[in-house]
Amino acid sequence: MTKSQASRLNEFSTELADLVSSCAPAVVAIRLRGGRSISGIVWRAGYVVSAAEALEEEAALRVVSGAANEHEARLLGRDPSTNIALLGVDGLMQQTLPSAEPATLRAGQLAVALGRSPEHGPIVTFGSVAVAGAPWHSQLGGRIERFIRLGASLTQAAEGGAVLSLEGRLIGMAVLGPRRALLVIPSVSIGRVAELLLAKGRIGRGYLGIAMQPVQLPEALRRLAGADVGLLVAGVDDRSAAALGGVLLGDVIVAWNGEPVRDHRYVQRLLGPESVGSTVTLAAVRAGALIELRLTVGERPTAG
Repeated sequence: MTKSQASRLNEFSTELADLVSSCAPAVVAIRLRGGRSISGIVWRAGYVVSAAEALEEEAALRVVSGAANEHEARLLGRDPSTNIALLGVDGLMQQTLPSAEPATLRAGQLAVALGRSPEHGPIVTFGSVAVAGAPWHSQLGGRIERFIRLGASLTQAAEGGAVLSLEGRLIGMAVLGPRRALLVIPSVSIGRVAELLLAKGRIGRGYLGIAMQPVQLPEALRRLAGADVGLLVAGVDDRSAAALGGVLLGDVIVAWNGEPVRDHRYVQRLLGPESVGSTVTLAAVRAGALIELRLTVGERPTAG
């Protein structure tokens, strides 16, 4: 390596360390039970966003800010479908991060994942954007504006922390994916969900009131329905949209608004927050005939 190469690398290293130092006050540590911790991002004064999956059973929470100050925190709401949780933290007046424009993100760009340890301060992972894909739905049906994966691993303590562009803008929140892959929940998704959690404490999801199981259709019904598989109605909530719309036990649903249904996960993805109050047309096979049912999607009841 020549001196000029070493000098350029050293300059880049210094700029990266300066980026971490300038953005670190916007990232906090969240103490969990059993001596564990995760990270969080200051969304606005008095509020922190973090990974919902890690906070599911947590009650008493404490947030450690950049100045090593500890604050009591309250879980204001969580949305498992997008893995976003909102915490209220009295007295927290840390800086916030400007958001990056998700549409401009490209595979190959460099990014920094920044978390915080209660004891040791900033935790940094550096890598390239491995995937910058299209909008997607999680297995729980949550709508996420872009599929983003970083080519780096993530420690548990850094989960819920910030993923930054080299300009110091917030790309999104770092979460653990399959095989400890570093997935990113985009900043635009965080803002949308956090606003709803602040207003309502929860994210309402669509509800039809049907228990379904996939079935293979016999040859005669395949020609009638134009599909190989359908969803057999194995249960109907008496007070649900399905019951009001005339769905019966034994019906086999084969299409949703004209699109073939592939499995129950496909239907679950369609029942996002924006589906509540909408009208859908289901095609179903009943007693060997193809029928249409129109339903107004309700809101999933809260537990308890």
